[in-house]
Order: sequence, then structure tokens, then C-alpha cells
Amino acid sequence: MTAVMDTPASLDSTPAQGGLQEVGSETASGAADERRGLSPADRREQQSARLSLVRLTRSTAVAITVVIGASSFVLSFSSLRDLAARTAWPGYLAWLWPVIVDGAIILATMALVAFSAYPEQRSARRYFWTLLTVGACVSVSGNAVHAMIPNPAVPTPPLGPWFAAAIACVPPVALVGATHALSILWRFTPYEKPDEQAQLQNSALALAAERLDRWDAVAAAIHERGSMMSYPTQTIAAVLRHLHDHQPPLPLRQIGEQVGIRHDAVARIRDAAKAVLPR
Repeated sequence: MTAVMDTPASLDSTPAQGGLQEVGSETASGAADERRGLSPADRREQQSARLSLVRLTRSTAVAITVVIGASSFVLSFSSLRDLAARTAWPGYLAWLWPVIVDGAIILATMALVAFSAYPEQRSARRYFWTLLTVGACVSVSGNAVHAMIPNPAVPTPPLGPWFAAAIACVPPVALVGATHALSILWRFTPYEKPDEQAQLQNSALALAAERLDRWDAVAAAIHERGSMMSYPTQTIAAVLRHLHDHQPPLPLRQIGEQVGIRHDAVARIRDAAKAVLPR
């Protein structure tokens, strides 16, 4: 009898300790936010303000990218059209060549963005990467060659033909970069991040509710086996919570005093639970 009186409840104590540590850490996190004055409404307001700022920044970036892309296209188009008019197509058809070259760059970029969501389309992506590379090389080379050809408007370039060629390469390169940037910005959709603190609190509440339901179910299973019929399920569940969810483990006599039954009844409930709980 003395052994029963002094024996602490140790059955299934390790899982209970882990669960209590999780609940304790989540509660501490919530208390830290409360000390900082960050209520759930304040956190939602901050997230909404950040989301509005991101949307405004995205819209501004899209507008700037469109202006850069349009300006680069116009400059590259002018150089390539003049180059085509001086060499292969001196007539009114010269404007078709820059449309083909720079249009192929835009087409390849948009296609790569469209196929990026489908990893199995490797051959299609390789084709459009090749088209983008060839188009960019032709456009950059054409702009550079056009800058090196003598221009009646600038008989003697002050910085030399090579420097003029380097300047002429900027618009086609900027066109490629702006097209890629625009496609990336177009795919990006700002979204609200989930409230991590609220999720932690909900997890803590769910864990606590799960433990309450668990011991009520064990108490009902003990009654279904015909054991401890003289004690209601609420009392048995309360004993089981003290046995398994309290750290450090309490002596059986102390559990009996808190619940209002004898310590030997606590020991019988513990033994009856062993037959119900999974080993």
C-alpha cells in the first residue's frame, strides 16, 4: 500500500511533456506579441499596408518597364530599318526587317514565360531559348553595324565608330531585359501572407482540444470494458489528465486529493487505462 501511495504517475509522460512544451512555446509567442501591442487587428492592418505598397511598387515597375521597352524598341527599330534600307531593301519594305528581328525577341521571351510552368516541355523551351539568342545576336549586331556605317548626319563621329557601336548596342540589350522584366512582373501577383501568430494560437487550441477529447474517449472506453463503473467518465478523464498531462508527475495521493477520490482508486484507473491505451 505504501508503494501505491508514493508512486508517481509516469505512464506516457514523454509525449505529454512534448505536447506541453509546444503549447507553452506557442502561448509564450502570443504573449510576446501582446507585450509589443500587436493585436490580430494591428497585424492585419500592417499586412494590408505592406500589400498595398507592394501593389503600388509593382504597378510603377510595370509602367517604367513598358516605357523602357517601348523606347528601346523604337531606337532599335530605327537603326535596323535604316540598315535594311541601305543594304538589302532600299524601298518601303525596309521596316519589315526590324519587326521580324525584334518581334522574334518578344515572342521568344513570352513563350519562355508561358512554358516555365511546364517542366516537361524541355524541347519547346530549348527552341525558344535558341530563337531568343539568335534574335538578340542579330539585333545587337545590326545596331552595332549601323552605328559603324558612315552617317551623313554625323560625318565625323567625335568618339569613334567603336564607341558609337557600343552605344548602339544598348537599345536591343535593353529591349531583351525589359521584355523579360515585364513578363516576370506580369506573372507576379501580390498576396497576403498568412497570420503566423494566429496559426500558432489555433494549433495550440487544437492540441488542447485534442487532448481533452482523447482522455474523455479513454474514460468512455474504460466504462465500455465494464471497469470503474462507480466513477463517472468526467472523473476518470480528470484523473487521466493529471496522470499523463502534468509535468512533473504527481503522486497518486495528490491526484486523488485534487479530483476528490481515494489514491487507490487513482491507481485502479491508471491500471485500467493501460489496457485501453496503445502500447
